[in-house]
Amino acid sequence: MTIEPTSANARTTTGARRRRRVPMAALTCAVLTAVTLGTAVPAMAAPAARPAAAVDHTDDRLPKLDPQALRQALSSAPDRTTGVLARVSGPDGHWTGTYGTADLATGAPVPVDGRFRLGSVTKTFIATVVLQLAAEDRLDLDQPVQRYLPNVLPAGYPPIPVRTLLNFTSSLPELTPDDLPTTPDGIVEHRFDDHPLAELVAKAVRHERPFSDPGRTQVYGATGYYVAAMLVEKLTGHTYQQEITTRILQPLHLRDTTAPEHDTTIPGPHSHGYIAVPQPAGGTQLVDITEQNPGAGGMISTTADLDRFLTALFRGRLLPPAEQAELFDVPDVPYLGGSDHDPGHGRAYYSAGLLRATLPDGVTVWGKTGSTFGYTDGMFATRDLRRRLVYSFNPTTGGGNDLALVNRILSGTFAS
Repeated sequence: MTIEPTSANARTTTGARRRRRVPMAALTCAVLTAVTLGTAVPAMAAPAARPAAAVDHTDDRLPKLDPQALRQALSSAPDRTTGVLARVSGPDGHWTGTYGTADLATGAPVPVDGRFRLGSVTKTFIATVVLQLAAEDRLDLDQPVQRYLPNVLPAGYPPIPVRTLLNFTSSLPELTPDDLPTTPDGIVEHRFDDHPLAELVAKAVRHERPFSDPGRTQVYGATGYYVAAMLVEKLTGHTYQQEITTRILQPLHLRDTTAPEHDTTIPGPHSHGYIAVPQPAGGTQLVDITEQNPGAGGMISTTADLDRFLTALFRGRLLPPAEQAELFDVPDVPYLGGSDHDPGHGRAYYSAGLLRATLPDGVTVWGKTGSTFGYTDGMFATRDLRRRLVYSFNPTTGGGNDLALVNRILSGTFAS
């Protein structure tokens, strides 16, 4: 089935909107992303590891906001997506744009204020809650997770510091395609299945660990964040979704963001998610998979709310200085399987819930990507918040990032 998207529609606001600066010291695998927090990351160039305390100044390398480049980026994958949405903000100007169709049955356009599933962007919220608990002296980031969650990890495991869960150096193994359905028809059939955190961890730890020494190597994955979410629940007596709601969503007035535990729907305006399912007679048929079990990465938000969250996070509204520093502390260790083509040039590029990447023209951005079936999204900003990007699109090929499209959106936003 061929999708014929509508022409690109965009609303652009040019001219600077100056905002008061607030000091920054106030207070798995893509095939499994419907139930995991894992997702691939953009293949962007990056420099060698730098000191954790370094501040990434934007300087004159940040180009003027270019609406035409952004429109071209959003419309660059008509054969692989049904809809695209992006929001660019900052003192240099604001831009919002959409491309494609929100509902193939009605032909409705993509809503500018549409909601979408976050997938692995949920990790940034979980990391923030864990860091808040550390600030409250309810846990020690240097203590092993086994101290707080006995009998969750195998007895033969070494001590795994809580910090390593957040910065992807825990050495915990990941789920494999044998653990959960990954084919398009299997995804459609099992999209309402529930997989509790404890079940996902128990399945993952049956596999071999990717490396032996926690904290010495980095590799992206989801299991560490399953354990981190379980840690939140053990220490607070509430679900991690409830803690995200009371600690982040309500204080920041993120009224269009939810952390559902069981609700399979997306409330309010939204684009539908689809997956291409092969047919016996040949070809594929797009099946609507908008409704699905929220799983472990099941938050729902909007571009405006994620922009507000990222701004508050970077300005220190959610964390005191010591824990705030963890957000930008990339460990100086190798990245497992890394190469010159990834953001770290073979070295680590993730911190606690964020990733760092430097574009070819030298502009460094921090943020997070996420995917679940029918939805892919991301949020990125320069460290000084001079320019911020939030995007979402609806891939028809299942979970995982469309790296070419992501890179075009990033380049259209931050590169000259």
